[in-house]
Amino acid sequence: MFPGTGQVRLAKQATTGLVAFPVDSAASTWFLHVVAVGPNCQPLGGRAPDIELRAGQGLITAVPQQPAEVAVPDETGKTVATASWTRDASDVFTVQLEISDPGVSAWNLRLTNNDPQELGFVWTSAHSIEEGRQPRIQMATSLHVNVLETTADQVVPVANIGPGTLTFGGSADTDMGAGFLLHSFPTSLATNTCGQIVIRIASGGQFTAPSETANFTLDCNDTATGEKTVQLTRERRKVTKEGKESKDKEKDVKDKEHKDHVGKELEAHAPQFVRPTPGQGLGEAAEHFIPADQRPDLADSALGNEDPETGPGRG
Repeated sequence: MFPGTGQVRLAKQATTGLVAFPVDSAASTWFLHVVAVGPNCQPLGGRAPDIELRAGQGLITAVPQQPAEVAVPDETGKTVATASWTRDASDVFTVQLEISDPGVSAWNLRLTNNDPQELGFVWTSAHSIEEGRQPRIQMATSLHVNVLETTADQVVPVANIGPGTLTFGGSADTDMGAGFLLHSFPTSLATNTCGQIVIRIASGGQFTAPSETANFTLDCNDTATGEKTVQLTRERRKVTKEGKESKDKEKDVKDKEHKDHVGKELEAHAPQFVRPTPGQGLGEAAEHFIPADQRPDLADSALGNEDPETGPGRG
């Protein structure tokens, strides 16, 4: 599977350059599965990329969609294979090579994105269509949380960017270590789709260490351990005396600013108090014209307290 990890992201008309891929010297038929990874967790269904092959030091040859096919020459101009591609609803482009001369020493692939939308690309090289349909999980491989007495569930987005279906095993509420529980996960993810992994965290009351770390490998059919292993770290948040004093001072300042603002607004819009003439009762003129719920001395203050290199593939 290529690249070695993740995906190659290409803007419009950007290219991977020539990337070597293995072909069994004894094979008469060979397959490449190229995934155009779309945005928004679904296939884009846009313009097909240019898929080009090179045999040895021969000419770089553009591969057409079936039923058309193209002859692929070596450096002498001799045809050593024919090639064509098909596309499925998941935006997996399957290239079929019919090899007439197994003596080619090296094969290279070049992809060019023709769609205005930036796309990611992942591809496999295999003896058969079934062998090449491998999944690739994509998710954050580290999770760091601060805990007090309780902490909300952590939702980790997970995607499948490989040409095969990603399946998960295991059971709900599996202990992941360091006080983390694997609460729920998808059963399977098709190519170019996403889901969510929900991780629960034990109560902070059970957590006394300054910090704890654990590595947990998901039970799924991605064969690369590094892609499905997440590092989990939790620590108890500590509020120092200085930090508490600083927050208290900040709250006092905000309270005063709020009250000053309310007072000025009320003063600007309030009627003038009329002093009664001698002998006149206070009556309405002496009533407090600011409702109690708006008086700054009575009202409560409401303050509302963040691409990989193509490199060699992994197989």
